[in-house]
Amino acid sequence: MTGSIRMKCPRCPEPPPDGAAFCPGCGTACVAVAGTATAEERRVVTVVFCDLVGSTALSGRLDPETLRTVTLRYFALMRARIEEHGGTVEKFIGDAVMAVFGVPVRHEDDAHRALAAARGMITGLDGLNAELEREHGVRLAVRIGVNTGEVVVSVDPAARQALVSGEVVNIGARLEQHAGPGEILIGPATLRAAGPSAVTESAGALSLKGVDAPVPALRLVGLHEDDPERVRRFDTPFIGREQELAELRLLLRKLTADPRSHLVTVYGEAGLGKTRLLREWLRDCPAYGEGRCRPYGETGTLSPLAEAVRQVLAAVGEDAGLAGLPVHERIEAEQALRLLRSGLLADGTPSPSADDTLMALACLLDALSRERPVVLVLDDCHWASAPLLDMAERLLDELDRSAVAVVCAARPELLEAHPGWGSGRMRSASLMLTPLTREEAALLAGELIEVAAHRQGVLEGALDRAEGNPLYLEHLTAVAAQCDDLPLTVHALLGARIDALPPEERTLLQLAAVLGREFRPADLTELADAEHSCPGGSAAGLRGLVRRRLVEPGGRTLAMSSVLRFGSALVQETAYRGMAKKVRARRHEHAASVLVRHEAGDAAVGTHLARAHRLLAELGMRDEDTDVLRTRAAGLLIRAGAAALARSDLPWADDLLTQGLDLAAPGEPAATEAARRLGETKVARGEPVRGRELLAGALDTADRAGDRLGAAHARLALTALDPRHGAATEVAEAALALFTVAGDDQGIARACVRIAQDRQRQGRHAEAESLLRQALDHAGRADAEPERALALGAVGISLWRGPTPVGRAVARCEELLTAHGSGRPTVRATLACPLAVLLALQGRHDEARERLAEAARLAGGLGYAESALFVPLFAAEVEALTGTPDRRLALLDEAARAGRELGATGALPGIARERARILLERGDPVPARRASRTSGPRRRIRCTSTTSV
Repeated sequence: MTGSIRMKCPRCPEPPPDGAAFCPGCGTACVAVAGTATAEERRVVTVVFCDLVGSTALSGRLDPETLRTVTLRYFALMRARIEEHGGTVEKFIGDAVMAVFGVPVRHEDDAHRALAAARGMITGLDGLNAELEREHGVRLAVRIGVNTGEVVVSVDPAARQALVSGEVVNIGARLEQHAGPGEILIGPATLRAAGPSAVTESAGALSLKGVDAPVPALRLVGLHEDDPERVRRFDTPFIGREQELAELRLLLRKLTADPRSHLVTVYGEAGLGKTRLLREWLRDCPAYGEGRCRPYGETGTLSPLAEAVRQVLAAVGEDAGLAGLPVHERIEAEQALRLLRSGLLADGTPSPSADDTLMALACLLDALSRERPVVLVLDDCHWASAPLLDMAERLLDELDRSAVAVVCAARPELLEAHPGWGSGRMRSASLMLTPLTREEAALLAGELIEVAAHRQGVLEGALDRAEGNPLYLEHLTAVAAQCDDLPLTVHALLGARIDALPPEERTLLQLAAVLGREFRPADLTELADAEHSCPGGSAAGLRGLVRRRLVEPGGRTLAMSSVLRFGSALVQETAYRGMAKKVRARRHEHAASVLVRHEAGDAAVGTHLARAHRLLAELGMRDEDTDVLRTRAAGLLIRAGAAALARSDLPWADDLLTQGLDLAAPGEPAATEAARRLGETKVARGEPVRGRELLAGALDTADRAGDRLGAAHARLALTALDPRHGAATEVAEAALALFTVAGDDQGIARACVRIAQDRQRQGRHAEAESLLRQALDHAGRADAEPERALALGAVGISLWRGPTPVGRAVARCEELLTAHGSGRPTVRATLACPLAVLLALQGRHDEARERLAEAARLAGGLGYAESALFVPLFAAEVEALTGTPDRRLALLDEAARAGRELGATGALPGIARERARILLERGDPVPARRASRTSGPRRRIRCTSTTSV
């Protein structure tokens, strides 16, 4: 990375001389302050390339000194147009100018600013050409290319250039080369970022040098102001905000009943619907005007107020608004209006003075409010200048007994810049907008989303990411059918908010983004200390992030919170993506070290190491160090996945083991273990084909490597799915000897259950129960929930099928549930099934059905796909005792469908035989014969993952 390194003494407040390794004051070794040398970031920017057309011919016509003067005037004009819109001149290349919008500080409307600057460069050149033609007889012409996208930038304030790099820059330069004189060509991403305010026409798909695919270029023909009506959807039904709308309507009634001035401020984060709420309310208001504050521009400081007053005058009509006044008051109002037309209403400036403007405004608005309430709306007041806010407050004081309301819409940043806004004022109210509820957001999304985006999961994904913010939801649904990436508009909005933070808070936010959506303050503090990124300590920075609502405490206060979380997942995503990949990788490694010291789990540590490895691999950094990183990450993730599987947390086990298998190199012991455990997980989740593939691959690899223990586990799992791998009992007996010698408790439990199931099929229940007690003991030692549930479910089968009287069997099942079922949904789901049949045998049919419903709910929540097979089978047994053959047939059909989908073909013959017997009992011999022909050889129904029948 490039950039100067600032050194800091950990003891002395004064910085040492540049490059000093030791503090001259105390002799202490200096430390590098992180963030000063790490000056590279990834961010979305808009680049502008502008080049003179025909500059070679121009040099032949002008004296070198004159040419230099002309060129400098041209460069000065271009720089002025770029900088007045918030852009940065990156470099001058011959006659070309390269500018970037979004460096060093991002703005939420960088793309719009870049297009406005480009048009300003074209129109500004007209004025310069008039002078050049008069003075030198020459005219200049330029062509411009504009493109938007993610780049790597240097944001070191000491650097002379932003050093923007990436394909985005190349495409911007090529677009400029294809533009004609006076033309502005833009890329499609720029149009998406600028939104409907840009008016374009197609320039065709251009084949650009150095770019693989043709780029659909657009010709900019017009640019509107980025007003809310153009960039937001106001054509959808108004959803939510009923309480806030009611409070605003109450304000209008107060203004009518008791003419007194009011100040109302509507606060809300960007996109929460402040403007939409006010538009809905203003439909009831007879006389109102709106003005919008802007973060940049050449307008006067009071322009938003001037625009609002103009609209009020247009709404009521100047003559009609003053017609009913007494003659002397009308004359005063007309004089006030004339003064305002020469100053405030002309250019937004307080001319001839602020006091004169104030008194004229008060006189005019008081006159206009005699017949109806007058409302002045100032939108985006967080960008308002101090003179504007001061004028608004003084105006309300002057209009104390007039039916005039000033309504401000602002983000909470207004209170940071003006802490006392609205406080201590009579008749001042504040409304704080919060995100929409999930139900309200879903209703809004239904109005916004395109038909193509109604595919499974798209709508839910947009709702999850938007978290109740209507603007985010609008933009996420707009691109939902095309990609899962963050829309450029949302990225720019959040990026600008992050860039506005003080440096230490911004660094803390990035570090927190590395830790995740939720994180512990202690972890963040130690991570910040490890990077020396918060010399003053992280506590103050955290308080700032909480105050700005970027981070939320888990408890009532920051001091009471053991966990913090990002207020928005999109803020975390934007902060995370803003870091260069090398920076992210380093911070993930640091985070892993912090979590190890804090004794975090394997999954958390392994995930950070895996992300660090992936980022470095994406940068092409493959060496011995990155391989060590890969090996450590794979080992931790596989171990965590095995633990998740042992806890019956199938979705998490699937995710962790998949990551571990992807990281492990083929042939490594870790890869074999990951494949086997992932195969077991896939089978349990209802992916038998993929599960068999993984298990077969693990078996083959273990056999070739001489790993007898791993091969025994894989073979035992495969025999439950496919008898071609050996007789289940023989395989289990051979495996049991191996597992016993190795002290593999989980393997012993599995083998004992498989052997016990064979004894059950032979009616040897005493032997089966002895084996199952042994299995239960070893499952407990291994803390393996699936094996514990498997053993207890098999015990339940013996209590049902064996010689134990029904009453004692029911009591025993309930004892087992009490002893082993607390906090173990896998056990409860498995043991509830044979207990349901026993309850039905006692005539307690309603209780039996309740047990089966609980089993289905628990197994479904755990992700065990086989519950779709075994729950209907047990339910059919219950129904057999109630005399409802039709219901039993339906349940058997349900089980058969599930068996076919799961590939559990061993269960199908038994199901077919049961169907045939029921049909024969009903007197349907022909369907019964058909069913019996499909049953195949007589076999017991076996459910492999949890229990057996």
